[in-house]
Amino acid sequence: MRSFCCVWIAVLLALGSPPLQAQGRLLTGTVTDSASGIPLEGARITVRGSALGALTNTSGRFALRGVPPGSVVITVRTIGYRAADVPIAPGQSDVQVSLIRDPLQLDEVVITGQATETSRRNLANAVATVSGEEVSRVSASTVEKALQGKVPGAVISTNSGAPGGGVQVQLRGITSIQAASEPLWVVDGVVMSNIAIASNQNAVTRAAGGSNPSLMQDAQVNRIADLNPSDIENIEVLKGASASAIYGSRASNGVIIVTTKRGGVNDARFNLTQRLGFSQLSKTLGMRRFESVEEAVGVWGAEAAEHFVPGQFFDQEELLAGRKPLLSETVLDVSGGTENTRYYVAGQWQNDEGIIDNTGFARQSLRANLDQEFGSRVNLSVSTNVTRTLASRGLTNNDNASVSYYMVFPFTPSFVDLRRASDGTYPCNPFIGNCSNPLQTAALVDNDETVWRYFTASRLSVNALQSETQNLRFNVNGGVDYFIQENSLYFPPALNFEPADGEPGTVLLSNGHNLNFNLGTNAVHTYMPAAGSFSATSSIGIQYGERGLDLSRIVARNLSGGLDIVNAGTSVQVIGQRQKVEDFSMFAQEELLLLDERMLLTAGVTADRSSANSDTEKYYIFPKVAGSYRLLAPFGGTDEFKLRAAYGESGNQPLYGQKFTPLTPTQNIAGLPTLVVQGTVASTELRPERQREIEAGVDATLFGARGTLELS
Repeated sequence: MRSFCCVWIAVLLALGSPPLQAQGRLLTGTVTDSASGIPLEGARITVRGSALGALTNTSGRFALRGVPPGSVVITVRTIGYRAADVPIAPGQSDVQVSLIRDPLQLDEVVITGQATETSRRNLANAVATVSGEEVSRVSASTVEKALQGKVPGAVISTNSGAPGGGVQVQLRGITSIQAASEPLWVVDGVVMSNIAIASNQNAVTRAAGGSNPSLMQDAQVNRIADLNPSDIENIEVLKGASASAIYGSRASNGVIIVTTKRGGVNDARFNLTQRLGFSQLSKTLGMRRFESVEEAVGVWGAEAAEHFVPGQFFDQEELLAGRKPLLSETVLDVSGGTENTRYYVAGQWQNDEGIIDNTGFARQSLRANLDQEFGSRVNLSVSTNVTRTLASRGLTNNDNASVSYYMVFPFTPSFVDLRRASDGTYPCNPFIGNCSNPLQTAALVDNDETVWRYFTASRLSVNALQSETQNLRFNVNGGVDYFIQENSLYFPPALNFEPADGEPGTVLLSNGHNLNFNLGTNAVHTYMPAAGSFSATSSIGIQYGERGLDLSRIVARNLSGGLDIVNAGTSVQVIGQRQKVEDFSMFAQEELLLLDERMLLTAGVTADRSSANSDTEKYYIFPKVAGSYRLLAPFGGTDEFKLRAAYGESGNQPLYGQKFTPLTPTQNIAGLPTLVVQGTVASTELRPERQREIEAGVDATLFGARGTLELS
């Protein structure tokens, strides 16, 4: 922490130094669609080799201040169009620019480091990008579900069919035996927590053979589900180690970079989206019909003769999940602003009811993003988001107690009537030892997860030096990601299976508090000689991160009066857990764009240390090198042909607690408490897992930019 403070003070002193900036001139202009002549709003204009930039307003007009007096080149970009490089003569003050549509997104800008970016044309890695329009085109309860089928090579699977159920994303398969396999999520430059907290339904289902919570068995939800897909402007997926190496010891599973929507230079614009739909059971297990008592006895044994009724058939799955509930989503946003102040405010109300009783997913989200220019040198961007989600999942997935719906159906014949009787009671299931009745379980069990989440990210950019050949800017970024998760599960004594353990009625209450804090700074220097023969972008920076998790769980059994509160139980178990991890990293990267922007060479290194390692002061190095070269029209039908290769290393941090030896209290000896080692002894050489990768490939643009080919 001491070294971080020293570097931080040095950066603040640099920020306070007087600016070395030429007075420059005012350049104005208009950007239009080349085919229709329609003005393009929100186009980004930058001076090559500098940090100077501006946005077009609703009329396609822009004003760029501080432009060097000599010859310069401006680059004009906007989503869906090819970028245009326009030379500006000395003394020129106005320019007209026409952009050509780019449906293949060849000129898309892709993030290549923690503070730098480059055009997809020159990219040396295979990076998948998904626009916000693609994400929100079809309603999806979570961001992961919205990405299904849109990222080549990504394996996106669900662990539950319940609304808002857990979704796992794997970009590189299983990269570790014990550590996490989920990618690192970075939202507006800040690492966002995607941990999963188990609901502890295992205390009833015994899926993991005990009362302790199980991430593998409890149908947990990864918390990136709290992010509203409608707020997303763009997603970049860094799959390879050479692309993600800049994020060091937390990036071996890839990195997903999310950019949320911002305001533009225009009057206030309101957008209202209303979606309605319904859901229904899509795939069924199928229930076998029995035509005779002999057939039933042959399958289910002699007991079937007591319950078989000729011609009686019940589709148990249809009785459980035959609802067709209404789904609704309302999204309202307003955006606008001036050249100095831009804003985006959005709210979402989503309600997805489940096809099983007492299941559903609801989310309310409010986002406010602000961009403020302080003169021509300083820019401040702030993103804030408050979200509340409620997921009711019922009781699904594996169990060893014959209580979850689909673990009971395979052992229940279709001629058994499990429907509620006229007096409100549910019959015992005679083919299950504990009488478990899935229809009763669905009607009476509550399994609710409520999450309140607050996320804020900010970025301060200072253009400290600006000349015709070079630019130096400092960036300070930070953010806080905090959420409270409450899991409340109620199994009333009236359930047929509850008295089986001698303690009828169970209440499970879990509370989790997670706090992620990120703070960092970096410097980016761009140099391009007057001749424009090459450009060099150098970046260095430091990052500090802290994440903490506090968990408390209560299991109460044998409920007095059947009350759904933990203090009504005569048998109470309390479990507590506390985690805290601190990370510190330094990085440096150099990018060279040569040969009329046809060759890109990149080299970078990240040094990480973490309190999760045995040696908390030791730095682990993660390097990367990459290069690409574009051939222009090398043969017929080919516009461009790019060769690329990259090498990188990335890491995966140890799980919290692996550096400690767990101790469990046992009996007293002579009045003194004793402790024994529980499980394994801690490692004294615990360090990040390391993944090394060589990536090579070719990209081709074909037939007048009407097709592309990518091979990695």
